[in-house]
Amino acid sequence: MRLITASLASSLFLAACSNADIQTPAVSSDTTLKLTQVVAEAEFPWGMVFLPNGDLLFTEKEGGLKRVAGGEGTPVAVSGMPEAYTERQAGYLGLALDPDFGTNRLVYVAYSKGNAADNMTAIIQARLSDDGNALENVTEIFAADTRNTALHYGARLQFAADGTLYATLGDGFAFMDLAQDPKATHGSVIRINADGSIPEDNPFADGTVGHPAVWSYGHRNPQGLYYDADTDTLYSTEHGPKGGDELNLIRKGANYGWPTVTYGVNYDGTIITSKTEAEGMEQPLTYWVPSIAASGLTKLTSDVYPGWKGDLFTGGMNGPAGLKLVRIDMEDGKVAGREDLLAGDAEGFPIRDVIQGPDGHLYVATKNMDGIYRVDVVE
Repeated sequence: MRLITASLASSLFLAACSNADIQTPAVSSDTTLKLTQVVAEAEFPWGMVFLPNGDLLFTEKEGGLKRVAGGEGTPVAVSGMPEAYTERQAGYLGLALDPDFGTNRLVYVAYSKGNAADNMTAIIQARLSDDGNALENVTEIFAADTRNTALHYGARLQFAADGTLYATLGDGFAFMDLAQDPKATHGSVIRINADGSIPEDNPFADGTVGHPAVWSYGHRNPQGLYYDADTDTLYSTEHGPKGGDELNLIRKGANYGWPTVTYGVNYDGTIITSKTEAEGMEQPLTYWVPSIAASGLTKLTSDVYPGWKGDLFTGGMNGPAGLKLVRIDMEDGKVAGREDLLAGDAEGFPIRDVIQGPDGHLYVATKNMDGIYRVDVVE
């Protein structure tokens, strides 16, 4: 168990950076937190969901699908996953439960399919066996455009209230220009039915000017996705290059600009574009310069953490300003401020995913070989 005081470091850091994100004010709170490790043996955990019975289901990038009975203890492998391509950022990735899981026991997993020369983000649907130890009737319901890189898969999954499934797809790094082509799936958020068919009200459903599955485009590498059932709103966080990580409100048929506009630069410091905005392209609700490698996204709906109900939370996975949990203060659907949490530790925490558990607590999965933790309040 590690004890951390929620800290606010961004204001000092931003003041020292001439190109820093100054459009979102810093906020602070006096809450003291501790992380209670609940899954000690997770290696490169990626996506997490809680089952109705309290079991924790999660993916490991190279280890497949795992289950923790009761949400705490030693994970056991869930058999039946297809073989994944597991180089660099490729592997077993996003995870979601069917809205009717209680009756049909269907789960959905995004993973990297193929090989070095020809791979893609694919999504499977499968039934979790009654004992929770195997996948049955595994069916591929979607496969994105192919590429020959092991980078930028996106791969977060979220169901909406109407039963449709949203998924984020990265630009494949070397294929970033295709993010501006709605006929391509690179750099997009897609929307499909639970069986993989195309909803009739998708913006490009007829395939004439865009890919039938594409809901929005112009994304780089979106690794956070949250559907707010209270407001029928879809939010996403995505990685910018060097700077320019974003929180976006995802709209039907909208273009989010990458790589025509960005608040970031290439990793070597060279300019991608001089534009940070353009007509017909969406602006983020907030952005980060320097980068935090924003990953995972959830909304707090419980009263566990005083004053934070209704706020969004995303992980900072890497980058010069990463290794933390970020609270995004939301008021009337707009970002009112940001607070950096769990950043007081000298090493910090590279957080890959964050979800709310059935007990109302936030749970975070770290990027490397640390595991999955519950975020507790110190009374």
